[in-house]
Amino acid sequence: MSVELPDLPRMRGVHVLQAFLVVAGLTLGLLVTAFFAYGVLVIFGYEGTTVLSLPLLFALEAVAILGGIHYSLVCTGRVSWQELGWVPVRSGWLALAALTCVAIYVVMIGVQSVLRAISGGIEIGMLPEAFVLFPRSVFGFLGSLVFGAVAVPIAEEFLFRGLLFRWMRDRWGFSVGAVASALVFALAHPPAAGSAPMIFLIGLALAYFYERSGSLWPSMVLHGVNNGIGILFIYVALSLGSAPTL
Repeated sequence: MSVELPDLPRMRGVHVLQAFLVVAGLTLGLLVTAFFAYGVLVIFGYEGTTVLSLPLLFALEAVAILGGIHYSLVCTGRVSWQELGWVPVRSGWLALAALTCVAIYVVMIGVQSVLRAISGGIEIGMLPEAFVLFPRSVFGFLGSLVFGAVAVPIAEEFLFRGLLFRWMRDRWGFSVGAVASALVFALAHPPAAGSAPMIFLIGLALAYFYERSGSLWPSMVLHGVNNGIGILFIYVALSLGSAPTL
Protein backbone atom coordinates (compact mmCIF):
# COMPACT_ATOMS: atom_id res chain seq x y z
CA MET A 1 0.00 0.00 0.00
CA SER A 2 3.02 2.26 0.36
CA VAL A 3 4.19 4.49 -2.48
CA GLU A 4 7.65 6.00 -2.28
CA LEU A 5 8.14 9.70 -2.82
CA PRO A 6 8.99 10.32 -6.48
CA ASP A 7 12.55 11.23 -7.37
CA LEU A 8 12.92 14.99 -7.55
CA PRO A 9 15.82 17.30 -8.17
CA ARG A 10 17.36 17.96 -4.77
CA MET A 11 16.35 21.37 -3.49
CA ARG A 12 19.21 23.48 -2.25
CA GLY A 13 19.09 24.60 1.35
CA VAL A 14 19.39 28.21 0.26
CA HIS A 15 16.15 27.89 -1.72
CA VAL A 16 14.32 26.38 1.26
CA LEU A 17 15.67 29.15 3.48
CA GLN A 18 14.62 31.74 0.92
CA ALA A 19 11.08 30.36 0.88
CA PHE A 20 10.86 30.48 4.69
CA LEU A 21 12.17 34.05 4.74
CA VAL A 22 9.66 35.15 2.11
CA VAL A 23 6.85 33.47 4.05
CA ALA A 24 8.01 35.17 7.27
CA GLY A 25 8.18 38.53 5.52
CA LEU A 26 4.70 38.17 4.03
CA THR A 27 3.32 37.05 7.39
CA LEU A 28 4.82 40.06 9.14
CA GLY A 29 3.57 42.42 6.45
CA LEU A 30 0.03 41.05 6.58
CA LEU A 31 -0.02 41.19 10.39
CA VAL A 32 1.19 44.79 10.41
CA THR A 33 -1.52 45.65 7.87
CA ALA A 34 -4.17 43.94 10.02
CA PHE A 35 -3.03 45.76 13.16
CA PHE A 36 -3.00 49.06 11.26
CA ALA A 37 -6.53 48.44 9.98
CA TYR A 38 -7.64 47.59 13.51
CA GLY A 39 -6.08 50.80 14.83
CA VAL A 40 -7.88 52.87 12.20
CA LEU A 41 -11.20 51.26 13.09
CA VAL A 42 -10.61 51.93 16.79
CA ILE A 43 -9.91 55.60 16.00
CA PHE A 44 -13.28 55.78 14.26
CA GLY A 45 -15.03 54.31 17.28
CA TYR A 46 -15.03 50.62 16.38
CA GLU A 47 -14.45 48.25 19.29
CA GLY A 48 -14.04 44.52 19.30
CA THR A 49 -11.63 41.83 18.21
CA THR A 50 -13.21 40.93 14.87
CA VAL A 51 -10.35 42.41 12.87
CA LEU A 52 -7.79 40.43 14.87
CA SER A 53 -9.91 37.30 15.26
CA LEU A 54 -8.24 33.94 14.76
CA PRO A 55 -10.23 33.08 11.60
CA LEU A 56 -8.69 36.15 9.96
CA LEU A 57 -5.23 35.31 11.31
CA PHE A 58 -5.64 31.76 9.98
CA ALA A 59 -6.49 33.17 6.56
CA LEU A 60 -3.49 35.51 6.62
CA GLU A 61 -1.19 32.63 7.54
CA ALA A 62 -2.44 30.49 4.66
CA VAL A 63 -2.09 33.36 2.19
CA ALA A 64 1.44 34.14 3.41
CA ILE A 65 2.63 30.53 3.18
CA LEU A 66 1.10 29.68 -0.18
CA GLY A 67 1.99 33.08 -1.61
CA GLY A 68 5.55 32.83 -0.34
CA ILE A 69 6.10 29.37 -1.80
CA HIS A 70 4.53 30.37 -5.10
CA TYR A 71 6.63 33.53 -5.41
CA SER A 72 9.97 32.08 -4.29
CA LEU A 73 9.85 28.57 -5.76
CA VAL A 74 6.95 27.86 -8.11
CA CYS A 75 7.17 31.07 -10.16
CA THR A 76 10.92 30.63 -10.54
CA GLY A 77 10.47 27.10 -11.90
CA ARG A 78 12.48 25.48 -9.10
CA VAL A 79 9.60 23.20 -8.12
CA SER A 80 5.91 22.68 -8.89
CA TRP A 81 2.99 22.12 -6.54
CA GLN A 82 2.73 18.56 -7.85
CA GLU A 83 6.39 17.90 -7.10
CA LEU A 84 5.85 19.14 -3.55
CA GLY A 85 3.11 16.55 -3.05
CA TRP A 86 -0.15 17.89 -4.48
CA VAL A 87 -1.04 14.61 -6.19
CA PRO A 88 -4.09 12.32 -5.86
CA VAL A 89 -3.88 9.36 -3.53
CA ARG A 90 -6.06 6.34 -2.74
CA SER A 91 -8.95 7.06 -0.38
CA GLY A 92 -7.64 4.43 2.03
CA TRP A 93 -4.73 6.70 2.89
CA LEU A 94 -7.10 9.57 3.70
CA ALA A 95 -9.24 7.41 5.98
CA LEU A 96 -6.17 6.00 7.72
CA ALA A 97 -4.82 9.50 8.28
CA ALA A 98 -8.08 10.66 9.89
CA LEU A 99 -8.23 7.59 12.14
CA THR A 100 -4.60 8.09 13.13
CA CYS A 101 -5.38 11.61 14.30
CA VAL A 102 -8.26 10.35 16.44
CA ALA A 103 -5.98 7.66 17.89
CA ILE A 104 -3.35 10.26 18.79
CA TYR A 105 -6.00 12.29 20.59
CA VAL A 106 -7.09 9.23 22.56
CA VAL A 107 -3.49 8.49 23.57
CA MET A 108 -2.83 12.08 24.60
CA ILE A 109 -6.05 12.25 26.61
CA GLY A 110 -4.87 9.13 28.45
CA VAL A 111 -1.47 10.69 29.08
CA GLN A 112 -3.16 13.87 30.26
CA SER A 113 -5.29 11.89 32.71
CA VAL A 114 -2.20 10.16 34.14
CA LEU A 115 -0.33 13.47 34.50
CA ARG A 116 -3.35 15.04 36.17
CA ALA A 117 -3.53 12.16 38.64
CA ILE A 118 0.20 12.37 39.39
CA SER A 119 0.07 16.14 39.85
CA GLY A 120 -2.85 15.90 42.26
CA GLY A 121 -5.51 17.21 39.92
CA ILE A 122 -3.62 20.17 38.50
CA GLU A 123 -4.88 20.97 35.01
CA ILE A 124 -2.24 20.93 32.29
CA GLY A 125 -3.52 22.94 29.33
CA MET A 126 -3.10 21.34 25.91
CA LEU A 127 -4.94 23.83 23.75
CA PRO A 128 -3.93 27.38 22.78
CA GLU A 129 -4.68 30.06 25.36
CA ALA A 130 -5.42 32.36 22.42
CA PHE A 131 -8.93 30.85 22.40
CA VAL A 132 -10.26 34.25 23.48
CA LEU A 133 -9.74 35.44 19.88
CA PHE A 134 -12.24 32.93 18.52
CA PRO A 135 -15.46 34.84 17.63
CA ARG A 136 -18.39 33.54 19.66
CA SER A 137 -20.84 33.17 16.79
CA VAL A 138 -21.94 30.63 14.20
CA PHE A 139 -20.07 32.50 11.49
CA GLY A 140 -17.02 32.65 13.73
CA PHE A 141 -17.16 28.89 14.22
CA LEU A 142 -17.60 28.23 10.50
CA GLY A 143 -14.82 30.66 9.63
CA SER A 144 -12.52 28.99 12.14
CA LEU A 145 -13.20 25.61 10.56
CA VAL A 146 -12.77 26.80 6.97
CA PHE A 147 -9.53 28.66 7.57
CA GLY A 148 -8.17 26.82 10.61
CA ALA A 149 -9.02 23.24 9.64
CA VAL A 150 -8.79 23.48 5.84
CA ALA A 151 -6.69 26.41 4.57
CA VAL A 152 -3.99 26.35 7.26
CA PRO A 153 -3.37 22.57 7.13
CA ILE A 154 -2.99 22.70 3.35
CA ALA A 155 -0.56 25.62 3.55
CA GLU A 156 1.47 24.29 6.49
CA GLU A 157 1.86 20.85 4.92
CA PHE A 158 3.39 22.41 1.82
CA LEU A 159 5.80 24.35 4.05
CA PHE A 160 6.73 21.86 6.77
CA ARG A 161 6.47 18.56 4.89
CA GLY A 162 6.67 19.45 1.20
CA LEU A 163 9.65 21.75 1.73
CA LEU A 164 11.32 21.36 5.12
CA PHE A 165 10.90 17.62 5.73
CA ARG A 166 11.61 16.80 2.10
CA TRP A 167 14.87 18.77 2.16
CA MET A 168 15.98 17.29 5.49
CA ARG A 169 15.05 13.78 4.38
CA ASP A 170 17.07 14.12 1.17
CA ARG A 171 20.12 15.25 3.15
CA TRP A 172 19.99 13.12 6.30
CA GLY A 173 17.42 10.38 5.75
CA PHE A 174 13.86 9.80 6.87
CA SER A 175 14.42 9.44 10.63
CA VAL A 176 16.41 12.64 11.06
CA GLY A 177 14.15 14.51 8.65
CA ALA A 178 10.97 13.41 10.43
CA VAL A 179 12.23 14.20 13.94
CA ALA A 180 13.85 17.52 13.02
CA SER A 181 10.91 18.79 10.97
CA ALA A 182 8.46 17.71 13.69
CA LEU A 183 10.51 19.63 16.25
CA VAL A 184 10.49 22.77 14.10
CA PHE A 185 6.76 22.25 13.53
CA ALA A 186 6.13 22.12 17.30
CA LEU A 187 8.32 25.16 18.00
CA ALA A 188 6.48 27.10 15.29
CA HIS A 189 3.27 26.91 17.33
CA PRO A 190 4.16 28.89 20.51
CA PRO A 191 0.51 29.78 21.42
CA ALA A 192 -0.02 26.03 21.82
CA ALA A 193 3.07 25.51 23.98
CA GLY A 194 1.08 23.36 26.40
CA SER A 195 0.39 21.00 23.50
CA ALA A 196 4.00 20.78 22.28
CA PRO A 197 4.36 17.01 22.87
CA MET A 198 1.18 16.31 20.93
CA ILE A 199 2.17 18.66 18.11
CA PHE A 200 5.56 16.94 17.89
CA LEU A 201 3.90 13.52 17.77
CA ILE A 202 1.53 14.68 15.06
CA GLY A 203 4.49 16.12 13.15
CA LEU A 204 6.09 12.67 13.11
CA ALA A 205 2.85 11.12 11.83
CA LEU A 206 2.53 13.78 9.13
CA ALA A 207 6.04 13.07 7.86
CA TYR A 208 5.34 9.32 7.89
CA PHE A 209 2.19 9.64 5.80
CA TYR A 210 3.92 11.92 3.31
CA GLU A 211 6.84 9.50 3.00
CA ARG A 212 4.75 6.34 2.62
CA SER A 213 1.93 7.67 0.43
CA GLY A 214 3.99 9.90 -1.87
CA SER A 215 1.35 12.62 -1.49
CA LEU A 216 0.61 15.49 0.88
CA TRP A 217 -3.11 14.77 0.84
CA PRO A 218 -3.10 12.26 3.74
CA SER A 219 -0.97 14.65 5.82
CA MET A 220 -3.37 17.48 5.04
CA VAL A 221 -6.32 15.34 6.14
CA LEU A 222 -4.62 14.34 9.41
CA HIS A 223 -3.62 17.94 10.06
CA GLY A 224 -7.10 19.19 9.22
CA VAL A 225 -8.85 16.66 11.46
CA ASN A 226 -6.50 17.59 14.30
CA ASN A 227 -7.21 21.30 13.93
CA GLY A 228 -10.92 20.65 13.51
CA ILE A 229 -11.10 18.63 16.73
CA GLY A 230 -9.17 21.35 18.56
CA ILE A 231 -11.49 24.07 17.27
CA LEU A 232 -14.53 22.01 18.25
CA PHE A 233 -13.15 21.56 21.79
CA ILE A 234 -12.55 25.30 22.05
CA TYR A 235 -16.08 26.23 20.96
CA VAL A 236 -17.63 23.65 23.27
CA ALA A 237 -15.61 25.12 26.13
CA LEU A 238 -16.60 28.65 25.14
CA SER A 239 -20.26 27.66 25.12
CA LEU A 240 -19.82 26.27 28.63
CA GLY A 241 -18.01 29.38 29.79
CA SER A 242 -14.74 27.63 30.63
CA ALA A 243 -11.17 27.61 29.34
CA PRO A 244 -10.55 24.68 27.01
CA THR A 245 -8.33 21.85 28.24
CA LEU A 246 -8.03 18.20 27.39
